[in-house]
Amino acid sequence: MTSKKKIVVATRPSLLAYTQTMQTVELLQKANPDIEFEVKKFSTQGDRVLNRSLTEFGTTGLFVKELEHALLEGEADIAVHSLKDVPSFHPAGLKLVAYPEREDVRDIFLTKDGKTLEEMPAGFILGTGSPRRRVQLANVRDDIEFKEIRGNIDTRIQKLHDGEYDAIILAAAGLNRLGKEFNESAFIDVDQCIPAIGQGAIAIECRSDDAETISILEKVNHKATELAVLAERAFMAEIEGGCKFPLAAHAVVDGKHLNMIAIVGDLKTNQYITEGIEVSVDESVAKSKELASKMKEICKEKGINFYL
Repeated sequence: MTSKKKIVVATRPSLLAYTQTMQTVELLQKANPDIEFEVKKFSTQGDRVLNRSLTEFGTTGLFVKELEHALLEGEADIAVHSLKDVPSFHPAGLKLVAYPEREDVRDIFLTKDGKTLEEMPAGFILGTGSPRRRVQLANVRDDIEFKEIRGNIDTRIQKLHDGEYDAIILAAAGLNRLGKEFNESAFIDVDQCIPAIGQGAIAIECRSDDAETISILEKVNHKATELAVLAERAFMAEIEGGCKFPLAAHAVVDGKHLNMIAIVGDLKTNQYITEGIEVSVDESVAKSKELASKMKEICKEKGINFYL
């Protein structure tokens, strides 16, 4: 039996971050009915600086550093993150402990009139700040004019309706968590645009020496999600990239087997390569690292530079 009575939960202040944190807290509360959970908001650099592209920042972890600082300083016991925002290497003394069941991993293509990507007129303006999306979609439509976009979901949707963009792309997971409705035709198939590493997944972090809290968090861990995202993040760590770079990896666990597809691209030329693995879950992390090494060598051979 745990003796802990209260867990302080760190979250970003945005509506999506707070909403998904409260949804995660609800899972934790059901699994640990004797524990009180208090949510505290901590603003991150990524939340405060909205007039610059994410690729302009010379560092990663723009949406997690302040939350991790709160953990290390004892201001909070756990932090809830969108996993795709979490760098492959995090501070000593902290640990990603639990991954609740993953949401939809796909991207959503939104327009004012419901047109699909294929139905859009030549030269339409697409709002996205994601190198991953740009490289892949430029190979679906070579006439797209890409334009940087920042801000929360409602801000981006409003910019679309105000005519700043002809279309925008958002992650289905965020829209689902906020209860937004959209047409089925708005989904972009995974084969057309491979999701970001960790997309749709939540990660719960705490101090690595806090055994009591770890035992509380482990109750909401979804094993298939954990196996999938650990393989994706092993690939990311080995290739030394993140959401700032034109790369992607998506893993799916089926029983004792894991399938993963990955891309690495060049934002200047829109070239990219795609490779995949089908392996047992026991060797998935090691094989994901091997895949990354293989793809780096192919990039060298083909002159593809994915480091911005």
